[in-house]
Amino acid sequence: MDNSNNSGRIMLSWVKIILIASFLFLTGCMAVRTKPTAPIDLAETTCRALYQEIDTVIDNAGVRDYGSSPVEGFSYLRTTRLLASFSHELNDESLQWSAWIGHMANLDAQARASELRNLPSSVTEERKEALLQELNSCRDRLIKTDLTKPKQRARLRERVHVPDDYVTWWQVVGLYPLTAPIVGVGISRWHRKTHDVFATPLALLPVEGKLVRWAPLSLAIPNATDAWLSDKSPNTHQISEILHRSLDPLGIPLPTADELNQLFDTFAPIWEVDVVDENDRIGMMRWQNGPIVDTARPILYRRVSHTRFGNQVLLQLNYIVWFRARPGNDIYAGLLDGINWRVTLGSDGKPLLYDAIHNCGCYHKFFLSDQLRLRKDLPFFYFESPLLPQPAPEQLPLVLRIAHQTHFIQRVYHDSVFNGQSSAGPASQSMMWEDYDVLRSLPSDEGYHSLFSTYGLIAGTERFERFILWPMGVRSPGGMRQWGRHATAFNGRRHFDDAFLIESLFEKVP
Repeated sequence: MDNSNNSGRIMLSWVKIILIASFLFLTGCMAVRTKPTAPIDLAETTCRALYQEIDTVIDNAGVRDYGSSPVEGFSYLRTTRLLASFSHELNDESLQWSAWIGHMANLDAQARASELRNLPSSVTEERKEALLQELNSCRDRLIKTDLTKPKQRARLRERVHVPDDYVTWWQVVGLYPLTAPIVGVGISRWHRKTHDVFATPLALLPVEGKLVRWAPLSLAIPNATDAWLSDKSPNTHQISEILHRSLDPLGIPLPTADELNQLFDTFAPIWEVDVVDENDRIGMMRWQNGPIVDTARPILYRRVSHTRFGNQVLLQLNYIVWFRARPGNDIYAGLLDGINWRVTLGSDGKPLLYDAIHNCGCYHKFFLSDQLRLRKDLPFFYFESPLLPQPAPEQLPLVLRIAHQTHFIQRVYHDSVFNGQSSAGPASQSMMWEDYDVLRSLPSDEGYHSLFSTYGLIAGTERFERFILWPMGVRSPGGMRQWGRHATAFNGRRHFDDAFLIESLFEKVP
């Protein structure tokens, strides 16, 4: 009954769109003969009506994409925390302003493509494609008309905002000032245990099953380390040149696709996992009546991001893997698990910082280069200190040692003797790579389906810990979620994609 009602509402919405567009098109044609300026106004009205109707259809169908945030009052733009940080720094007539608008327009175009693709199969692919083209044309039209007006530009500056992923009223009801220190005790205990693990000699780390390595195809071959050191891999000077010549007017490094492939290959880690069962094997994410991980096809998902540090915008390389589950009988067990390993490159072409989270936003670890140190003016009360388990190794490639079941990173080290299928070391398997954004629209029996649902959460991955930690304000603690929706601290507020995350915690070594 619900499905038929939803289908009915969706079809009525499409009929309304067609009727509105047809009516306004006809009246617009009539107006051409009588008043030359009228078609522009009518075209704008048509475009605004189309965006409003499409938003209604998308919300009714439950296919809203949460990878970027809509800008209130500007339905043709979406933003991120990085872009929002520029809102009051730009001159309205500068190239920076145009670049800023262009980035937000591109984010909306990407999100609209996924949302339309994920609509029920009752809407034909031809109709989806036609609507996407019309939305793209309308976006260009509305940018040209709306954002030439000073009042609209001022209004846009105030509206470009990304709400944080904490629920304040939960904190109020949960007596956050009283419960946060209690949670903080548990966090401190986990920090101490993590430091103990990292202090254990590598050879003495327990192995419950069998160590298996997954590496990108360029590394999982004989003599891979020699290949990494060859001329095919750019050196620090060449990387710095790539970053500098790719700067856009906002100072954001935007390397070409080929250059990004080079960078991702250069800094790709080797995943060394203690494999006990299939839950410890890296796989490919699929949708089959729900999310599943196909361990027969290991995939490394890659995503580009950026952060601000001082007066620079720095490039970040994200390497993301998925496991079937975190097994067990504790409050942290549940469907799906995964790790996001991130490399932040300095303008000199060297890694400034490595950090990692699980795909729930949990267990944030930082590995500092010798260029950074912890700030001395960090808060003490209601603040979660960053976890620094070890310094970052200087040589590449890096090996990430990962525990079974919990999938905690236990060590980051350089293996100078790694050569693919070495008989002296763990067995190695190759990994193909995919763009992380494919997860926003996965093929399924019903057409296409996003891995992520409301608030970017992955339905079915809820953990029991959410019933204990909800007073901290984090939605579904432990549940897997979409990139850009990762709250990473229970004491205080912190996000994995904060524009000034590094600067807020660390400073350059003099």
